[in-house]
Amino acid sequence: MALAESLARKRNDVAMSPAVITLNDVAKRFDSGLLALEGASLSVARGEFVTLLGPSGCGKSTVLKLVAGLVTPSQGTVVSPAQQDQTGRSTAFVFQEPTLLPWATVFDNVWLPLRLQGQSRSVAQSVIHRVLEQVGLSEFHQSYPAQLSGGMKMRVSIARALVSQPQVLLMDEPFAALDDITRLRLNVDLLRWWHGQAMAAMFVTHNVAEAVFLSQRVLVMDARPGKVVAQVHIEQPYPRDASFRQTQAFLQHCQTLSEALEKASQSASKLS
Repeated sequence: MALAESLARKRNDVAMSPAVITLNDVAKRFDSGLLALEGASLSVARGEFVTLLGPSGCGKSTVLKLVAGLVTPSQGTVVSPAQQDQTGRSTAFVFQEPTLLPWATVFDNVWLPLRLQGQSRSVAQSVIHRVLEQVGLSEFHQSYPAQLSGGMKMRVSIARALVSQPQVLLMDEPFAALDDITRLRLNVDLLRWWHGQAMAAMFVTHNVAEAVFLSQRVLVMDARPGKVVAQVHIEQPYPRDASFRQTQAFLQHCQTLSEALEKASQSASKLS
């Protein structure tokens, strides 16, 4: 009873939190003529972790780019911190590839967004070391990307995103290219870095189990032109660890999402 009340209270807290991201009846048609999104609506509250799940080509990455202000909608409205803050401090984007500067050390790669904001090395040094310690890379601050494993490179990319303390963290399949052991470990670590922050997170994945493990809500998108067709609340308190993956609740959520994804994938196959 106490757990049920706690989960209900947490959901209510999120529901009452102001939305920091809103898409309202959004369509996006690219210059090539491709209609990526149509009638797409969603919202993400302050401090909420939301995952987008759907078949390939359904517009998940396009949603993140709209939120980041990298592209503009063809129809409808997008409200996010990126539209209101042109400094780039409010929103951080982690891509599938780490996109690190190969000639720069780990320290200098993490310093990059602060340097672009005008912070000197000496001023930024303490926060950079704090974030590197947070992601477990303190000993590697003078290493170069070529000397790091794939998982370590992704940790640098995430540290670079966290260092500016953004309001919104956008992550586009950041762990897709990693081996399963590294991916599972980074799932646990990501929740530890996010939990307790006021930062909203939007995460894109094709992995049902990953979506369940990370999220408070999972939004399932239909085939292109994409739109949200289902949402599943993951009512499991944080912090979460590997043992959550062995619970009946985890397996049930995976089944529910797999069924929703199958329906969306069937729509995609009819269009292909």
